[in-house]
Amino acid sequence: MNGHLINHIMYADDLVFISPSSAGLCQLLRECEKFRMSHDVKYNAKKSAVMIFRSATLKRCSIPEFKLKGVTLHVVATYKYLGNYISDDLSDDDDINRQRRTLYVQGNIILRRFSMCSLEVKLTLFRSYCSPMYGVQLWWNYKKSTLNRLHIAYHNILKLFIGMSKYESTSLLCTLFDVQCCQSVIRNMVYRFMCRLDSSVNCILNDILTSSLRFTSRIRKHWNKLLYMNT
Repeated sequence: MNGHLINHIMYADDLVFISPSSAGLCQLLRECEKFRMSHDVKYNAKKSAVMIFRSATLKRCSIPEFKLKGVTLHVVATYKYLGNYISDDLSDDDDINRQRRTLYVQGNIILRRFSMCSLEVKLTLFRSYCSPMYGVQLWWNYKKSTLNRLHIAYHNILKLFIGMSKYESTSLLCTLFDVQCCQSVIRNMVYRFMCRLDSSVNCILNDILTSSLRFTSRIRKHWNKLLYMNT
């Protein structure tokens, strides 16, 4: 990308290899094995997996074995990485469902523990623990029904905090109690993420931002539609 080879990404003790071919991935795994031997590094092959993003013409192609420390790595369709679910079809439905389950769990735990608190305290807790949705900025390929179920979960939890029926008007409650609706939360988080991305000094991000991907990537188009084209 822009003259730079990007075939691995590291974050803390997590490592991701990226290769356009199976032969290239096998070579990266061999280099990883050499590094392990020379630096006395331990890899957990049981927690490692391979994900293949295939085009329609490659779906019936056979898959070679990928090995790390002599252990064959599983080829998976979905994998949880840094708290987000990634799918080989690039769908975000699994990750949206993760966030929906998290909302219900967090909301019910807070309600049980702070049921005797005032409404002001409950709303503060809701804004702090339920409004921030991890990974929402990366969603772009999903079914409308999946996202709608997330909206319903968010607004149902809000109504439980307020003590109102789930049939009450959501927009009216959000206005009366000064709480962002789910759609507003998503747009706000996407906008702030775009601002941080555009001002980043990270060399990999700068390569992306100075390439044509800044304007042609599907996620960027989705952000622009979400922020500037929806009414």
